[in-house]
Amino acid sequence: MDVIELAVTIVVISALAGGGATILAADKGLACSYAFILLTPFSIVCLFSPESYQNIFGVLAIIFAAVMFSSAKSAHEFTADSILIKHQHTDLLAQLELKNNEISETNANLETKIKKRTEKILELSNIDPLTKLFNRNAFSYNLTLLIDSCQLAKSELAVLFIDLDGFKSINDSHGHHIGDQVLVEIAARLNKQIKQQQCLCRWGGDEFLIVLQDIDVNNAYNFAKALITILSQPIHVDHHELVVGATIGIAMYPEHGTDGEHLVALSDRAMYVQKQTAKSDVRIFTERMRASLSREIKLKDGLTHAIKNEQLFVVFQPVICSKSKDVSFCEALLRWRLNGDVISPSEFIPVAEQHGLIHSIGAWVLHKSCEMAANWTFDKAVELSVNVSVSQLMRGDLVSTVKSALAQSGFPAKNLHIEMTESIFAEDIEYVLRQIKTLQSIGIKVSIDDFGTGFSSLALLQSLSADVVKIDRRFIESMNQGGKAIIQATQHMASELGYSVVAEGVETPEQARILSAMGIECLQGFFFSKPMKIDELAEWHKGLKRTIR
Repeated sequence: MDVIELAVTIVVISALAGGGATILAADKGLACSYAFILLTPFSIVCLFSPESYQNIFGVLAIIFAAVMFSSAKSAHEFTADSILIKHQHTDLLAQLELKNNEISETNANLETKIKKRTEKILELSNIDPLTKLFNRNAFSYNLTLLIDSCQLAKSELAVLFIDLDGFKSINDSHGHHIGDQVLVEIAARLNKQIKQQQCLCRWGGDEFLIVLQDIDVNNAYNFAKALITILSQPIHVDHHELVVGATIGIAMYPEHGTDGEHLVALSDRAMYVQKQTAKSDVRIFTERMRASLSREIKLKDGLTHAIKNEQLFVVFQPVICSKSKDVSFCEALLRWRLNGDVISPSEFIPVAEQHGLIHSIGAWVLHKSCEMAANWTFDKAVELSVNVSVSQLMRGDLVSTVKSALAQSGFPAKNLHIEMTESIFAEDIEYVLRQIKTLQSIGIKVSIDDFGTGFSSLALLQSLSADVVKIDRRFIESMNQGGKAIIQATQHMASELGYSVVAEGVETPEQARILSAMGIECLQGFFFSKPMKIDELAEWHKGLKRTIR
């Protein structure tokens, strides 16, 4: 071969070797040997040729063969890595898809769980757990929607506030388990009368609310009367035949109000007024009740801040010993001055009890009265009597409040009377008697006020364990119409059982004389003194015996 022919041949073979190194790179041995097989024999022939230029081509071919060998090796490693990476990528994609499927499945499960949990939360926040009726929050929301609907349709709506009669006695006598079953049965009866769940709720305790749409006041009244009959049917629970009644108050939209919360308050007021008059009946809200409700709200708001604003004060009415004509003890009486007007206790005490304010007010009276009585200036032997309400006694912290008042004031326990109205015996009698015994165990005397006005008074004398019985003023006023006989009977029985007797409401010299002659130990009333502030008490005491002779 001449030079050109040999050069072209070497270039072609080198190109083949170079192409083979790339194409055969998947197999390392084949790729490397292919370049070597193509170029090495040709290079050896050229090296041993007598022509110098052929020797040069032989050296170049060997160098190129070495380069191709290295290139083939590198190409193989690249190709192998590429194939490996491809398979790894495929595996990763498969794993990623698997993970995505798992994540999707997990998300689906989480969504299901979240949905169920949300439904449970909504149920807990909207449904009363005992009766399965709507609770207060859900009902209030739905009532707003129903009122909006009535406003658009220009129709009427009635809100019925239902309070069960006699339910507390079932709870007290049979236990809360039986009481709960009674509430469930009442809810079931109400459900049968109301087709739409959102129109019925358990407001709290033994109170229920119903909304009647597209109804006038007469039909709402008739519905309520029929409902009382249904609810008053006997309920059979665990072999017990139980009966509860229902008192219902009605407020109408838009006649009485246009706001849901306001309508509920008005129907509650109508129910309360009816309950005070006669239970198990229906009362429709009137404008007269609105004025009463407004007054009550004003008093409630005032009482909330009465202690802080120093509007409450204590006055004292002496109780006179009929024999010695000296002061036996003084009854502490609460007074309230609001914006310059003195509010009667008969008006503000029920408001305080209804709205739960009586506990803080009662504790204040105990502490204040003991503090003032500890500084009597006229006679250290004069004892103190402080009234407590039924709700104070039944709450369970009265004894600790009394101990606190005595400890802070230094007033002796033996000089303190705790005065309770006879109505406490309409509550849990066993609990009341335990409270009385606990108070007496620390030296305190217990007085029963308004005695003789109800609750089998004479029969209770045997179990009262009280120290003082105060005969109600109504018997003093009616001594000429049979009251005298009741006073004598109470005095005789109390004497036999070791109780002291106080006659309240003594307003004339003749009443004082007759009662003293009957052996009544102590007398209290305007004949001796009206309630006085403590600074007036000492001045009054100076002229006591001269006044009552």
